[in-house]
Amino acid sequence: MTNKSSSINTFFKTSVILVLFLTMAGLVIFKTGVLDGKGSSNGGLSGIVSVMGTVKLADLNLSKGEIRKINRAVATHKATFDQVDLYLDVKDGFRGITTKTVLVWAMVLETNDECEVRSWSRKTARGDLVPQMVRYMNKAAKEYEEFKRFPDVKQNFKCLYI
Repeated sequence: MTNKSSSINTFFKTSVILVLFLTMAGLVIFKTGVLDGKGSSNGGLSGIVSVMGTVKLADLNLSKGEIRKINRAVATHKATFDQVDLYLDVKDGFRGITTKTVLVWAMVLETNDECEVRSWSRKTARGDLVPQMVRYMNKAAKEYEEFKRFPDVKQNFKCLYI
């Protein structure tokens, strides 16, 4: 009789711990906004990303998915880049931005080593902006890591164009 009572107590304790764990996990997921795409407390771009130029961040009408992609790229390279500055201008005047609007963009990625990685100005349709930004951040991070492998060269440069 004692063995049966002991196994019921063990089962009950395990069940209570499991229910508490699942409740806590659900609460964490709900509060952080993982399921609804928020990803951050205000649902906006990472604090280290700034948008400058004639086109403002609000003009881009970034979707939650696009914001997540940018934030994910920034988080992936947070050990390399301290600040991400995006410079945006409209190629043919400002009449409202659609996915086909041609933008001129450049990025400056500031590193924690007193150096910055800059892109040349590029033209792209608004619909292709986020994938190109993410590709550039990934490429810039790889190139900068390669650049850091040569300390004698690194001492002579404060800006690296990619």
